[in-house]
Amino acid sequence: MRAMQTGGRGVAVFLLAATLGGCYEHTVTVGAGAPRGPVVEDHWENFWIGGLIGHTRIDIARACPSGDATIVAKQTFLNGLVAGLTGGIYTPTTLQIRCRGGRRAAIELTADDVVLIVRDDRFRDWVERELPERLDAVDSARARLADR
Repeated sequence: MRAMQTGGRGVAVFLLAATLGGCYEHTVTVGAGAPRGPVVEDHWENFWIGGLIGHTRIDIARACPSGDATIVAKQTFLNGLVAGLTGGIYTPTTLQIRCRGGRRAAIELTADDVVLIVRDDRFRDWVERELPERLDAVDSARARLADR
């Protein structure tokens, strides 16, 4: 009988250790992402029964007006401790959202305004720094404007 009690305690300790040691991390990149951008949200999300019940909806347009974000959902040691203490009934997850700087604005430009912007070397420098994948398009547009 004593051996069964000791075995039962061993199983309980093993299950507790497995629950507390089960940290994980999921990363989602939206747009160009922002793995080193400023943190705009950092909070616990509520899940139940080992994470089977509950969901998270994130309004990226509200959280990151630039549209570029990195979302990290992870179970930290503290999340695991709480889950272990509740026997897995309450299983919180830490959610962190990082955004790329910048804002969107609704502005109206005339064709002449666009030409002035594209011809400006500061615009080309900005595109080269911030959107290098678009630099060929800018250089092509500048070349067409130079022919005029």
